[in-house]
Amino acid sequence: MAIKLSEFRKSTYKAGGKVIEVPNLYESIKTDPKKGRKYLARFRIDEKIYTKILGYSKKNGTVILSPKDAGKLLNAYKEDLEAGYTSTDKVTLDKLFDLYFETLDTSKQWTHKKKYIYDHYIGASKNDDSTPKKITRKPTEEEQKRQRIFDKKKIGKKKIEKIREMDIQAILNELAKQGLSPRTRKSVMEVINPLFKFAVTNKYLSDNPSLGITVKVPSQKKIVTNATDLFKKVYAGINAYYHDNPYYRALFLFGFTGRRKGEILSLKWENIDFTHNYYWIEDTKTDDQQKYQLPPYLIEPLQAIKDDRKGLVFKSPVTGKKIVNIDRQMRQLKKFLELDTLSMHYMRNILVSALAEQGIEAITLSGILGHKDPNTINKYLSINHHKSSQIGLIKVDEIIEEEIIE
Repeated sequence: MAIKLSEFRKSTYKAGGKVIEVPNLYESIKTDPKKGRKYLARFRIDEKIYTKILGYSKKNGTVILSPKDAGKLLNAYKEDLEAGYTSTDKVTLDKLFDLYFETLDTSKQWTHKKKYIYDHYIGASKNDDSTPKKITRKPTEEEQKRQRIFDKKKIGKKKIEKIREMDIQAILNELAKQGLSPRTRKSVMEVINPLFKFAVTNKYLSDNPSLGITVKVPSQKKIVTNATDLFKKVYAGINAYYHDNPYYRALFLFGFTGRRKGEILSLKWENIDFTHNYYWIEDTKTDDQQKYQLPPYLIEPLQAIKDDRKGLVFKSPVTGKKIVNIDRQMRQLKKFLELDTLSMHYMRNILVSALAEQGIEAITLSGILGHKDPNTINKYLSINHHKSSQIGLIKVDEIIEEEIIE
């Protein structure tokens, strides 16, 4: 609704027996019984006129904002604009996310995961997501009911300047109430926090309302006992079950390089150097390029894959596009091995546990797994992923050779 200046007058207050006019502040001529008078800021900066409703003088008949205090709000608003902050009167969180999404690298899986999380729990973005959609079953009635509950807590339509820490915490509390894991709640914060950092950096906001919120995720580390023997069992099982299928043999053996599933499925032929036996991972969780030694046990199945050697290594044999689901093949392998706990992520655990049993240092294990930061290890040590993978492969070869000798 357009603001009619004829409905406002100069705002004043009394002090020391004098009537003092508040510069650039206006108040409504009419008074609402419960809300009181409406305050309007109107001023000029570099030939541009800015207007903004600052609020009302009362709440349920009680004075909450005096002309003097409204003048302070006006000055703060004006100072923000003069300092380069963008007027956020009409900027909702949904709009901010759309602006933020446009700055992200859409070739990264995490970019599209961010959009999914945002749309599912936080708001409703308008940016199109052209990534292949994973075919899933229709949500149950209970799941649909729960989603409606999440939708009620969304803050996407809220003006970003009105969003407070308690609004964000309310979303997290509802997720917990509905039984969602701490890891899921942490993922929500991994979307919200960078979003508000973007707002502060680009001067949409002066403060990040999410900074005071932390979500602790209990350790879900799977303890691997007799890791060396387990490594041998899984390694032999993959080679046996997929002996005549180099495509899936290579895919699952890649799990014993320390790579994440998403990194494996995003690997391209141009990132593999068969001459010097190394490969590059571009789409990493830590958003940096990483070089690794190519294991001898991967060279043969990779080269046996019938492919034009262009684009993705593990593209769909049917569509030629990126694979989004290997659950069926993993279930078959688990059944063959009689190992229900097996997953691509668990293979990382098996690998590092087996190498730890062989005496490999923690800093090297961090490099093998692609960690950017060794975390509890001395943070001043730099990680050489290529060197770490070379050291690790020496031990892997020893484990494999030992199995052959036995």
